[in-house]
Amino acid sequence: MKQKALEFLDENKEKLVRLVSDMVKIPSVSGDEAKLAAFLNEYCSELGFRCEIDRHGNFFAYIRGTKPGKRLIFNSHLDTVEAGDGWDEDPYSGRIEDDRIFGRGSTDCKAAIGAQIMAVLAVMHAGGDFAGEVCLMYPVEEEVQNVSRKGTYKSLMDGFRGDMAVNGEDTDLRLCLACEGMLEVKITTHGIGAHGATPYKGKNAIKMMCRVIDELENITPGVNKYTGSGSINPGVIAGGSRSSVVPDTCVLKCSRFTVPGETGRLFMDQIEAIFAKLKKEYPDFRAEAELTYDSNPSIVDENEAIVKAVVRAHEHIGKDCPLYGTPQHDDADFLTNIAHIPTVIYGPGTGFLAHMPNEYVLISETEEAAKVYALTILEALK
Repeated sequence: MKQKALEFLDENKEKLVRLVSDMVKIPSVSGDEAKLAAFLNEYCSELGFRCEIDRHGNFFAYIRGTKPGKRLIFNSHLDTVEAGDGWDEDPYSGRIEDDRIFGRGSTDCKAAIGAQIMAVLAVMHAGGDFAGEVCLMYPVEEEVQNVSRKGTYKSLMDGFRGDMAVNGEDTDLRLCLACEGMLEVKITTHGIGAHGATPYKGKNAIKMMCRVIDELENITPGVNKYTGSGSINPGVIAGGSRSSVVPDTCVLKCSRFTVPGETGRLFMDQIEAIFAKLKKEYPDFRAEAELTYDSNPSIVDENEAIVKAVVRAHEHIGKDCPLYGTPQHDDADFLTNIAHIPTVIYGPGTGFLAHMPNEYVLISETEEAAKVYALTILEALK
């Protein structure tokens, strides 16, 4: 059966490429995914999958095996970031050239969606002799920085569940057992306004913020054997109204990417310790911090069935399968931490091209991903 599934994928390479290209041609910026969901609903229904679009706009397709068993979820996302500037061509061209498919969303993550759909079709073509159910889960608004808006989170709040999952984020076909979490903290320093000609009459809030940033640089981010080191990035700063006025407030937005074991509470405690230190050194120091975004890292044990299934899938096609982690945050967070669904992250494409002009995905990687996905189904749902 495995060989039949692989032969089907070899014979239908053009079908896979065309599917990914057609999806890229449908703009699906966060909040505007309905056309892509409708396209997938029609496409997968014609393949014989049982499909639905839920009240949030998330797309689901269900495929049952010949015997009862567990539910394996393939999770990716419908939405993309905006196209932005700097493109050499139409960002929604879906152009196919040599080993590449070009366009916004090609690598993040429409290639994974196409590969997952074709993997399921290959398994069904080979007889569909597996135990349980495969669920294709493609949510809206994964790219937004608001947990309550994310489609996967909403579905889990509605009670959606499964037994194991593969998240299709672009990992260069590396099997990732962990992803980093992402936090954002808004820090505000307060001073006293004064004329720039007599700055000693005021208290400069920007200077206070510079002291905070210096202290943030002294925090050592955590390290995980899969993801490597976390990071802290002061990303947005605003203060003052004009150069001739001593600024009375300054606002900093600082992100932190966390590794398993780190939390938003940990970062807030570290920031409060910085405030206490600076207050002792500078009695006129005043500041407060607000945790404005709080998502968590995910991690899955090496001995989980889904990990072993993906490793065996690689062995079947003669590929090594070392274990990695990814520094990006993705929906594996919610699947593992909210629903306790063991989730690995594995997909075609590279995060170095995601969100960039002239984004593209390699066709050869997409084809290989489809094979690994198909074999994973047959290994995980024996």
